Amino acid sequence: MSDVEVRGADALPPTPSLVPRLGGAGYIATSRASWLGQRQLLLALLVAGDTVAGGLGAVAAIGLANVVELRIDGEVFAAMSLALLVGTSWLLGVYRSSSRSSIERFRLRLMVLSLFLLTGFLSWARDGLPAEVVLLPVAGTIALVLASWIELIGSTWLGNPGAPTSILGVGPASQALARLLLAQPAWGLKPVGFIADSSSHAVEGRDIAPSGGHEDVITSLPQLGTLAPGRPIAGFEVLLLPHGQHLPRDPEILYRLGAKQILVVSDLGEFATLGLKTRSFDQFIAWELTASRGQPAYLPKRFIDLAISLPLALVAGPVVGLLALAIKVVDPGPAFFEHPRIGRNGKPIQVLKLRTMYCDAEQRLEHVLAMDAVKRAHWQRYFKLPQDPRILPHIGGFLRRTSLDELPQLWNVIRGDMSLVGPRPFPAYHMDAFDPDFRALRATVPPGITGFWQISSRSDGDLGVQRAQDCFYIRNRSLWLDLYILIATLPAVLCGRGAK
Repeated sequence: MSDVEVRGADALPPTPSLVPRLGGAGYIATSRASWLGQRQLLLALLVAGDTVAGGLGAVAAIGLANVVELRIDGEVFAAMSLALLVGTSWLLGVYRSSSRSSIERFRLRLMVLSLFLLTGFLSWARDGLPAEVVLLPVAGTIALVLASWIELIGSTWLGNPGAPTSILGVGPASQALARLLLAQPAWGLKPVGFIADSSSHAVEGRDIAPSGGHEDVITSLPQLGTLAPGRPIAGFEVLLLPHGQHLPRDPEILYRLGAKQILVVSDLGEFATLGLKTRSFDQFIAWELTASRGQPAYLPKRFIDLAISLPLALVAGPVVGLLALAIKVVDPGPAFFEHPRIGRNGKPIQVLKLRTMYCDAEQRLEHVLAMDAVKRAHWQRYFKLPQDPRILPHIGGFLRRTSLDELPQLWNVIRGDMSLVGPRPFPAYHMDAFDPDFRALRATVPPGITGFWQISSRSDGDLGVQRAQDCFYIRNRSLWLDLYILIATLPAVLCGRGAK
């Protein structure tokens, strides 16, 4: 870093919400105690959550066995199932690190489920095919879903604790990386400060991710120290290096800082990033990119859509009827409406929704945008309005916060216009705000009721965030990622983050 940039970082004004100056021993000790406490709570939550989920999965399987009159030793089945699930999770590292993202941990849970089924089959299938083998998938699947829910809801309740992370450098690339981590706490890394590299120049680069705000927090992050002395620095566990250009000649300089993990961040743009493999060539490292974009096979994805949406539509029918009645009481008029959206291959589709706005919503919108420049600018960035005057009182806000207004779209899924998981179908005016390349990419997949953007940012994300997260899903889409998004949707709705 240049001396000018280091001085600039030192001069960044702290916000009132962040305690004393950077570098103070009291600040670091207090913060570290807080981080360690949060991490220990998270790891305890994971172990306790898996224990509860595994127990409930076993109980549900035993209950099913009683209903269909299968003979099993319930106590032995429950004890073995719980020991296998928690033990395998421990061995595969589900509880080993707080720096894992929820997606990484979900992939590990899928491996745990596979080993659980294999080990249980080998343990019980020696004398034919006992009932326990038939019930293993029931117990394991219920445990997977419940454990994921407990983790996602619990981590939100704890404030999404992540491993305290320091970023090497104080230039634009380092600050962009800090914004990314603040905007995506689910990735498991919480930025706590910067380490100035006075021996090299800043890497300008382009922003690693679109800014989601957080400017006040970024400018108040402390400078924890400098790289040059190579002495241990307290207050962080993970060291992030934006781009390879920050790597010093002598690796011991980094090792002596005391980080438990050192991560070098490379910007791969819109290439698929889940499941990348690395190859080593002496001092060089290569990312192995897939030759073609993977995608879920049509028939399995369609089967999952119908297997879930058909029974869910039957259960949701009475609820939708009651909500429609409440809408008509608040504002006479049709309770349902079909809105034209852009579907796969650019085909127009009619998306069915419960009405959450006044019948004259368009006129109300035009009036507000014409009279209020601040709201007009917000609309142009998000295509959403805070305290939207178009929304029906009480029932409209409730439907939007809980996403219950989307329930009629199960009919769109059954009809084949949409999928359960995919980018949200946008109106034409919303799509026109994106670049042509992104519009073409988005048209290659069917729109969905829920998607990666909805479980991450929801309405908090501007156009740049929407684009980045939709690209991430489209480039990395797979059946297991669809399954993760489906499971993560309920906690996102219950926590209500970003819903408008």
